[in-house]
Amino acid sequence: MLERVAEGRTDLEFGWLKDANPVDATTGGATLIEWCAYYGDVSAIRHLLAHGAPLSSLGHNYDLAGAAFHGHWRLVEFLAEQGADVNDAPGPARESRLHCALVRPGTTTERVVSVLLRAGAEPNVTMEPGVETGAFMSDSRTLGETPLHRAAAFGFLASIVELIEAGAHREIRDVNGDTPLTWASWYRRDTPVLRALSFGEHRVHPDQESMEVYLVGRPVD
Repeated sequence: MLERVAEGRTDLEFGWLKDANPVDATTGGATLIEWCAYYGDVSAIRHLLAHGAPLSSLGHNYDLAGAAFHGHWRLVEFLAEQGADVNDAPGPARESRLHCALVRPGTTTERVVSVLLRAGAEPNVTMEPGVETGAFMSDSRTLGETPLHRAAAFGFLASIVELIEAGAHREIRDVNGDTPLTWASWYRRDTPVLRALSFGEHRVHPDQESMEVYLVGRPVD
């Protein structure tokens, strides 16, 4: 049964505990509560907690970073309610929980950003530059970016707008002197994203469309 829990059937822990098995059982190098957190199963976690499993066994700050990285917005909200620090940015990189969330586009990422901001996450925290980060599962180092920089590259427009409304600065620059607008330009983001990130002399005409639209042209009578 434990092997099945490790493969995603976290609901099976209910039966495991009902049969008077230990709440701190491990499989695949992790405890039941750690597997439930990995898959974002808040109901299973609450059940394990009620049977004596310590939330602290999830590690530093209840592994809010892992929950944010994996896009588990319900778990992020639950952990914040239990006292996890949404502004925690440990280690040499100072990678915040918002940074951890904003590594890929997706609806779950958008939800995590919303939950973190509502819980008081600081939108302008700047990472230390030149520090290796595992956030992208590749050979990558930080550039002194803010969450808005990452959102400009990978986030949905809604997350970008929400960050700005929460006080994120569009003019802030990374270690190379680049703004979130620069990052959005590198990643060839759509016009609405560029428009949302524009500031000062950097403006996008209200009628501007994407290059794809311009290159396709249109039939004329």
